[in-house]
Amino acid sequence: SSPTTSPTGSPTTSSPTPSPTPAPTGTCWELDDVGCCQTANGGQGNFTNHTLQVPGSMDECTNLCLVDDACFGVGVSPSHILVDNCRLHWDTEAFHQTDLTEACACCPCRTASPTTSPTASPTTSPTTSTPTT
Repeated sequence: SSPTTSPTGSPTTSSPTPSPTPAPTGTCWELDDVGCCQTANGGQGNFTNHTLQVPGSMDECTNLCLVDDACFGVGVSPSHILVDNCRLHWDTEAFHQTDLTEACACCPCRTASPTTSPTASPTTSPTTSTPTT
């Protein structure tokens, strides 16, 4: 009789490969007056806190912002001040001034583009009347 053959390996299934994290694009710059970011009326603005792998790492915090188009800038604090020492700011309001009493760095990464474009005033065409006889 002839030998029978059987499969030698179990079937394999492939799992999806996770998509790579986008590379940061752009750059952030530190405001001249060192301190935590503040709005024009002294508030903190619209932000989300993040805990950094390397406490106080400006590069790590700015990279978090630069890979998200909705992020306008960051505030970074040394680890001994805040546990969540990286703030991602979601609008430009927090970049009007800095709180000089706090040891933070306030760094805008983008500027806002205008939300409305100017429009010309409407024009009217002259009306003419035809004389009747």
